[in-house]
Amino acid sequence: MRQINVDELKNIQLEITDVVMKFCDEHDIYCFLNYGTLLGAVRHKGYIPWDDDIDLGMLRPDYDKFMSLFNAENTRYKFRCLENDPNCPSHCGKVFDTTTELYEPDRKTGLKLAINIDIFVMDNAPDDDKVLKKLFIRQYIFRKLHFARILPVSAPANGNLIKRIITRCALLAAHIIPTSIMPKNYFAVKLLEGSKRYISENTKRVGWDGRAIDREKISNFIYADFEGRKYKIPSGYDEWLTTVYGDYMTPPSERDKASHHHFEAFVQDNNGE
Repeated sequence: MRQINVDELKNIQLEITDVVMKFCDEHDIYCFLNYGTLLGAVRHKGYIPWDDDIDLGMLRPDYDKFMSLFNAENTRYKFRCLENDPNCPSHCGKVFDTTTELYEPDRKTGLKLAINIDIFVMDNAPDDDKVLKKLFIRQYIFRKLHFARILPVSAPANGNLIKRIITRCALLAAHIIPTSIMPKNYFAVKLLEGSKRYISENTKRVGWDGRAIDREKISNFIYADFEGRKYKIPSGYDEWLTTVYGDYMTPPSERDKASHHHFEAFVQDNNGE
């Protein structure tokens, strides 16, 4: 395997995205740019310059349909999530390029995956703001604990001094608990349960991780430029990005212009190894 740089990594991510988008169009599945990738499309017409991943979004019916069909029709690219793989280490769905390898944070101590893109499912969200806030706090805690559980104790910590200390303490505490008592993906399962809590209710809003938007504003789409391609984005992108990032058109300070991802990525060399 040959180690690759960030530019090569992004090219492979875009190839995965093209495959997913084409598949979704062919199967009447609504898939759109989400989170940092949506922000990148709106503000930069491509990747945020200091970002290095791809985020997509689907509403629950589309997500379930994608999950039931994609792997059966693809060999190189595979979709994994907790619902189709109980051992999946991720708190969201991922489409992997199985001809690659990716280690977080590094090959020596990291979690072995493959180069991938994220797919976040937008589930029904409570219409009561107080209930939504409680859900957000619960999901935020579970997400932090999940990453503390699956990443090595030596994983880099981001943020200011206090946040780094909290992260380091969480990492140490999470690794003390044996897997026989608490599986590695325990908190990811809790995240999934919280996300699907309102699946049978006819709510006006959908969301992920405690953030919500009116269903109609995420259900309709327009096209936006992204790295020379045109991908679907929600017609209500302004409200969604404001909900997630606040004043999203103002770039962050220089101190915050850094990737929060730490990894080493590899592809097969010319000998197929």
